[in-house]
Amino acid sequence: MAYYSLGDYDGDKGVFIYQPELVQPFRTAPAHLADPPSDIESNFLKQNESVREHLERTGSLSLEEQIRARQFYLLGAVRDTGVYGSYSNFHEIATYMLGYDHHETTRLAHM
Repeated sequence: MAYYSLGDYDGDKGVFIYQPELVQPFRTAPAHLADPPSDIESNFLKQNESVREHLERTGSLSLEEQIRARQFYLLGAVRDTGVYGSYSNFHEIATYMLGYDHHETTRLAHM
């Protein structure tokens, strides 16, 4: 049996075990299961703004307010990092409560 434990920079960890009795029965899932649900975009709020629109919107602000507006956008991903872990937890709970093939489990997996 081969056993590997790996990690990446943000703390995710994976354990890989190769023992023929455990691994050989597995089969690759059908490729269509990797396709996101057709309505996945409805789960997100998009706020697209071109550079020109941003500059027009913030042009009348003080320099400090303009900098803060740009930082708010550019640093958005690090402002609230808990969202990413939350979706992972929601998905994990859904697998136990609803099963891997339930539509809600699949939706959360894609999110």
